[in-house]
Amino acid sequence: MVPMNNHDLLVQRFLDNALSPEERRAFLQAVDADAALRRHWLNLEMIAAEAAHLPKIVPSAQFLGRLKAQVVPSSPSFWTRLCAAVTMPRTLEWNLAGAMAAGCIAVVAVAGLLRLAPERIVEVPVAGTPAQTASFNTSSDPKVFVRLILVQPNAQSVSVAGDFNGWNPAQTKLDRMDGGVWTVTIPLKPGRYEYMFVVNGKQWIADPLAAEDAGDGFGSQNAVLDVAI
Repeated sequence: MVPMNNHDLLVQRFLDNALSPEERRAFLQAVDADAALRRHWLNLEMIAAEAAHLPKIVPSAQFLGRLKAQVVPSSPSFWTRLCAAVTMPRTLEWNLAGAMAAGCIAVVAVAGLLRLAPERIVEVPVAGTPAQTASFNTSSDPKVFVRLILVQPNAQSVSVAGDFNGWNPAQTKLDRMDGGVWTVTIPLKPGRYEYMFVVNGKQWIADPLAAEDAGDGFGSQNAVLDVAI
């Protein structure tokens, strides 16, 4: 196992929400200054986001029934227990009076059981609902969960607009975290996207953590996000 260095430890504590507001602000400043640390952190963020959305497989009722049948032994029927009690070998001391009394008791018991027993047992088949098994559509395009982060302690609201939402900032809003950090996680298909943050509904700024930018044709620079599997 490769030992964790200070940067790996900071990234791990950030993902676990174990940093104080001061430590979180210092970590984001370090991410802004170190491109290698930024790429490492974003990769771990995407892995964690994908792992949280993995499907949970629920075992079918048929499988659970077979498992229960193998683990829990079936209880013997009343007639099986009665036969076992009658045929179990015993050592008895007999006398004539005791034998006659036991015979009378046995006759009365059998007669009572015959009177209590139903005249006919009818088994009615019941149409059961077929077991439903989980199916997953593997034909849909794969998506990657991407987390965007912006540090704006004085902002009242932050949203993002880009190629992935028709440049409509009202569709994708960021959540405020401790230390003035704003964040959102969005599912994207593999591809290349340009985007910008919108602060307080009117100030458009490029992502300072973006690894690449591109001109928008109007004198400003858009952040560029390359999404790959």
